[in-house]
Amino acid sequence: MAIELDPEEHEVSALVALVPNLRRSHVVEVGCGDGRLTRRYAARAGSVFAFDPDEAAVNVFRSQLLPDNVYLRADTVDRVEVLSGTVDVVLLSWSL
Repeated sequence: MAIELDPEEHEVSALVALVPNLRRSHVVEVGCGDGRLTRRYAARAGSVFAFDPDEAAVNVFRSQLLPDNVYLRADTVDRVEVLSGTVDVVLLSWSL
């Protein structure tokens, strides 16, 4: 019997392995959608700035209780400005 890995949990485990100081890191997530993965990252990160151009998906995310360390915005990658030196990790997953 083959054991299937939850790809989302595998992804978070890989992130934690790649960024040992994730708990102190400032993360930008491009294409957060409804926040399904964002919540998993946020539980292990210092702060997360998450955005997505799909305002309906962002509103679904917003309708749930946001983690205290998440700042959320409906916007496109070409309009978002992030100050140099303020981000430790940029994530783009499951988003095209």
